[in-house]
Amino acid sequence: MTGGAVAGEAVAGEETDEVDQVDEAGTGSSTAGRHGDITLDELTRPGGDVLTDRKGRLVVRHGDIVVKTHLAEEEPEPLLARLRLAGDRRLAALLLPPLRIRGGLGGLLATVDGRLVSAWPAATALRPDEVERRIEAAPWSAAAELLARLHATDLTAPGVSLGAAGVPPAAVCARLHRSLDRLAGALATVPAGDGIHRLAADVRRAYETLPPWLGQSPTRPGGRPALIHGDWHLGQVVQATPTSRPGDRPGAAATDDATDAGWRIIDVDDLGWGDPAWDLARPAAWFAAGLLPPEVWAGFLGAYLAAGGIALGPGSDPWAALDGPARAVTVQYAAGALTDLAQFGTRLDEGARAFLDCAGRLAAGA
Repeated sequence: MTGGAVAGEAVAGEETDEVDQVDEAGTGSSTAGRHGDITLDELTRPGGDVLTDRKGRLVVRHGDIVVKTHLAEEEPEPLLARLRLAGDRRLAALLLPPLRIRGGLGGLLATVDGRLVSAWPAATALRPDEVERRIEAAPWSAAAELLARLHATDLTAPGVSLGAAGVPPAAVCARLHRSLDRLAGALATVPAGDGIHRLAADVRRAYETLPPWLGQSPTRPGGRPALIHGDWHLGQVVQATPTSRPGDRPGAAATDDATDAGWRIIDVDDLGWGDPAWDLARPAAWFAAGLLPPEVWAGFLGAYLAAGGIALGPGSDPWAALDGPARAVTVQYAAGALTDLAQFGTRLDEGARAFLDCAGRLAAGA
């Protein structure tokens, strides 16, 4: 089992008092531990603990604040719409809300050195090494419940509209294409006779076997869109401190409910409408690649369905819904592994090799 494959962003070789601030749309965001908005000086202070610095994203923690620098190609309006969704009170029990930024775009974004920056309450993330050692003990059921409830969000409710100003399309297609574009760029620096080119050819052929809609639209033809995360894996689930959980009821008795335990979903850069199967595609791909134990996969699916999850549709075969998105994620993972190998010399670990093997079988029509 590869912890990076389950709890990380990609396969190697990929939160005192609470202040609610409400905009005209009725959304709010928590400023846990604070009595005012984040200032530009706080966003740009030196030092801090670097949590992530890869693939164009920089995430730094300063005490109870986490500052995130978004991708250079990120457009402000769709990102702002996603941040507003994350701060919507109706989703407060599911998504960790962004912090308000004084004078920022929509009160939620700032521009620093030409890059878009957001701020968040600190929370406790799952450690990949701990997940790897005790994969069965990871919060699969809590995560499945959060996803099921996210997918059940009513996109026809008053005040909710599809489009950039309301709910944008999930950025799943852009993520898939970006992984292939980055691979192509990395390969340009590698000598033609290097074996990485043969592996990359398998990845490209595997992409060509995918149903066309996977690269064209977040939803399959005739499918009904739901609100989805767009880049879900266990690394996107954190345990918020009590003061950074605006959806919780003060003094409420503790239960086994995921939100009462403080679990929230983070990283909303791809949040939007789409086929909910995309959010189950990563664990489905890990299972298919032999990286996720069958009992863990079955427990995750069971918890998702028990919480009212809609991604699998009315049939009895989950792969009727999951197969396409899982194959797309496999291509994405394999491309990321080869990009890291070409650019940084990152060795191909067990997870990377498993997905490259899967891509090879897809390329061969298996």
